Amino acid sequence: MPIRLLVLDIDGVITDGTVSLYKGPLQGKRISFHDLDAVTRARREGVEVLFLTGEDTPAVDAIARRFGVTETIRAAKDKGGALKRISRKKKIPLGEIAYVGDGDRDAAALEAAGLGLAPANATRKAKTAAHCVLGRSGGKGAVAEVVELIRRINGDHHAGARLQKGLEKLIKDSLRCHERFLKQSPPILALIARRLIQTIRTGRKILLFGNGGSAADAQHVAGEIVGKFAKESDPWPAIALTTDTSILTSVGNDWDFSEIFARQVRALARPGDVVVGISTSGRSPNVLKGLEAGRRLDALTIGFAGAKAPRMEALCDLCFCAPSAITPRIQELHILAWHSVCEIVERELMDSGGE
Repeated sequence: MPIRLLVLDIDGVITDGTVSLYKGPLQGKRISFHDLDAVTRARREGVEVLFLTGEDTPAVDAIARRFGVTETIRAAKDKGGALKRISRKKKIPLGEIAYVGDGDRDAAALEAAGLGLAPANATRKAKTAAHCVLGRSGGKGAVAEVVELIRRINGDHHAGARLQKGLEKLIKDSLRCHERFLKQSPPILALIARRLIQTIRTGRKILLFGNGGSAADAQHVAGEIVGKFAKESDPWPAIALTTDTSILTSVGNDWDFSEIFARQVRALARPGDVVVGISTSGRSPNVLKGLEAGRRLDALTIGFAGAKAPRMEALCDLCFCAPSAITPRIQELHILAWHSVCEIVERELMDSGGE
């Protein structure tokens, strides 16, 4: 919540809490010009400022005039009760009030305020009750420190509203992609699901690979098939070619990174197996080479890509192209597609007893 009201004790907060006995309304009380400027800045930025003090002396009037504060609550012995009355009168929730106090009698107000702050020179009881103990003492920049803290809090609040709007826009963009997915993608996903079911029923295996987030998807899908998706089932053969670091690093080092999947496909794939390449761009050289190797071995090749992937489509028997050109949206639709396919495959195989 933003801070709309700053309530300040005077002695030990506005002043340094000491007094000399020479004549005059301020009696030698010391204040900081930084604090004067800070109070002006707080009001200019829309934060109301008032004083709440247990004193009722000419010094209170002099300090209020010097700081330009027009509202002062005097002779307040119950600071917590006074703060609650201020909240009701101004219709400002306590959560949007910052209170700064340094003495034992300030403890209740420090606890009640949304933001309770004690200067470095505060009593132990005040420091214990406060949400935060300042680095500076009263009369020596404590108020300036408070105003800067409030500026950051209020800035974060406004940034939060801006971030929320940004998130809402991204979610709406994603929902529009999901709507296109619903209209365009079920036919190709149904074909992919049917071919995976046939592959498993005939005792063949599924090999999956990709880079980065697509590598994570390959492992995720293999885990769903070997483990379980939604129901207890027999394990079915699926291997993610992204997980064996010895193979990946040796092939990448001894040949080329573009060969890391193709060489594994050549080692593991047999006719009738399924080779699945995942690439949001549809242009990853190692994914394309892996699909090409699968095709040469008479494996069924399946691709998962974005909206425009002509090179991948040319190497695939079946290719799901997520209806977006934006990588995060493509990845969201890929995992939705895979979850949908895995659930359908599991359901069909279990309903038929895996036959």
